[in-house]
Amino acid sequence: MSNEERELMRQDLESQPSVGEPAPPPFVEAPDEAEAMRLLEKISRMPDIRFEKVQEMRALIASGQLETPERVDGTVRRLIEELGL
Repeated sequence: MSNEERELMRQDLESQPSVGEPAPPPFVEAPDEAEAMRLLEKISRMPDIRFEKVQEMRALIASGQLETPERVDGTVRRLIEELGL
């Protein structure tokens, strides 16, 4: 990860509203070595996060430019189809 990406990540985290400390997760048994290796391998195959794209999408959502009548209609149509109405 480059310094620029780290800085974008830091800025992104700092710009998020604070909602207090999250509740601790319920007790979960630690994975064994084989499970840990499987998870690490799975993580290594995940694509890199493109923070500039995340910020761009957040800006579009915040400005209302992402929610167009066509997109809303398409979403409603897919929901109706999925619910069988």
